[in-house]
Amino acid sequence: MEDDSDFIRRLQVLTGNTEMWENFDPASWREIDSEEETAPTSQPSAVFETTEGPGATIKNDEAWDSEGSTDMILNIRHLRMEEKSQGRSYKLNKARDFAADGHEPLLDAGDLEKVDWKETGLQRGEPSSEEEIFAPWRLVKHYPEMYVGKRNGERAAPFFTDEAIHKNRIWDLYYVHQPAEINKEPVIFVPTYQFEHLLEVVNAKLDTELTIPPGVNAAKYKMRFGLGNTPRLRFLGRSTSPETFESLRQSVPEPHADDNLKNATTMGREMFLDSLAKVFSPVTKGHKSDKNKRKRIDNHRAWGRSIKRAQRYLGLRQNAAGRGETAPVVPQALDLSQAMVVEPEGSVLFVAIDIEAYEFNQNIITEIGIAVLDTAQLAKVAPGDGGKGWFPVIAARHIRIKENSWAHNSVHVHGCADHFDFGTSEFIPQAKIRSVLGRIIDGVAHADAGKKRHVVLVFHDQGQDIKYLNALGYDIEKAENVVEIVDTREMHQYIVRGDNPTSLGSVLVLLDIPCRYLHNAGNDAVYTMQAMISLAIKKRLSRLAKSGDESNGQVRYNNDCVYTTLSSRYSFHLLTGTRSSHVPYAEFVQGEGWSSNGEESDGGVPDSAPGHGKSSY
Repeated sequence: MEDDSDFIRRLQVLTGNTEMWENFDPASWREIDSEEETAPTSQPSAVFETTEGPGATIKNDEAWDSEGSTDMILNIRHLRMEEKSQGRSYKLNKARDFAADGHEPLLDAGDLEKVDWKETGLQRGEPSSEEEIFAPWRLVKHYPEMYVGKRNGERAAPFFTDEAIHKNRIWDLYYVHQPAEINKEPVIFVPTYQFEHLLEVVNAKLDTELTIPPGVNAAKYKMRFGLGNTPRLRFLGRSTSPETFESLRQSVPEPHADDNLKNATTMGREMFLDSLAKVFSPVTKGHKSDKNKRKRIDNHRAWGRSIKRAQRYLGLRQNAAGRGETAPVVPQALDLSQAMVVEPEGSVLFVAIDIEAYEFNQNIITEIGIAVLDTAQLAKVAPGDGGKGWFPVIAARHIRIKENSWAHNSVHVHGCADHFDFGTSEFIPQAKIRSVLGRIIDGVAHADAGKKRHVVLVFHDQGQDIKYLNALGYDIEKAENVVEIVDTREMHQYIVRGDNPTSLGSVLVLLDIPCRYLHNAGNDAVYTMQAMISLAIKKRLSRLAKSGDESNGQVRYNNDCVYTTLSSRYSFHLLTGTRSSHVPYAEFVQGEGWSSNGEESDGGVPDSAPGHGKSSY
């Protein structure tokens, strides 16, 4: 049974008016004697129904107004809801009479969309209450294909597109960080009542009766957090458009000290993990198309080969020496306390790029961060634990667009333009940025022959940054010395075999790389380079561990056959006690492409390279 506040909130939703119910006493609807309950009235009566928690089932009936107008949304159809409590039903005569007695006209379908929800009163990062009920955004977006029949599903689907689901609609976004052992991105949630309101609007427009699914599936849209000393959801911000939603999603704060399961009770931990498992329920009733599966598998394998090539460029892996991608490669044990014995291949320059834009207008580019790792300088430098010994070799620049320096991000993204930690910020007019990028990426020559150096570009989630580069007039397709792109988002997904992308900040935390002042483009470029180094090393160590190679205590097995590295929060569970015969679970069961043939492959040549007639993004 819903409490009084939930009931009032539903009345506010149905009327689109938060003020008219301020003086209404919720207890009055229970103060109905049997005579009043059966007595005829001049207005249709209303009954409130919840069959599974606070969800409502809407039923057809006559229109509220005396003329039977179908334009009135708050009619008997939307107030005829029954609440089942020990076999009794309570009519809402009092609520009906209160709403009809001299208050504002009732709303039509268009006005019903424009509900202005009361502010949460929370600042970004503050926890929600344990009583609040939430629905995961992923399941909200996929509601039609998961729980609506074919005919109505096709009719409802247009209301759930990226554009339509935000049109005339406010969403209060919350997030929770997943436990470190899961290694996935934070999960976004919205209050369940806001999702229910969306269904009310769709019902009004399509004359349907969509509801939160009954039975066990209801729990997927009605989740509570914080029970048993588990993390509570934290407020992220209020979204009013696809742009603000995406901006908020990309700016989830780093995990709070309390965002873990260390103090959780056994039952609380199980409930928390069970809720997260529900979030990632299959979103289609049938199997994904063979075409999409093929593309997904190809992507996974391409990511694995890209990691191997990055390891070769860093001297972490031996090249197959022209014998073909499938030629056997002898594993080289790694001693991270010593310089690499394998010479970095190609003497490449890694160039990491991060670009920031104004949160209220993505066409206004404000910062460019550039970090350069010259592999020629690594020959005598020990990588150290997690590659941290190579971090000082990284050179960085932080460029602020002079004419856009007024644009500071503070609402959807906590901008840190004034806090570059790796040098001094430069103010350069936008018209000169293209030539600056050209000198860094295209203009570096070998000292002995004047030949241009090969460049590997590094991004974390490359798509948006490449769009920004194009907007600045720099086309990496025309950069002939750029041999390929490495993406730390893809590297991380491949290593943890994850279906969902993870933010740079979360990857840094999982890699134990200290960081601060994220969303400063210069800092982010450096951190992206550091993440690339650390991911490449950790993946190489895991591969050597599976091959049975150990060196200097950096690689070890425990009794449960779980591979670990010192100071690492990653674990790679082996599915068989025989190290040399390990078969990845996803590859064996699902054929998802989470294997790049182990030591039988060195990664080959890039699948495609900017500047060579193909695109790698």
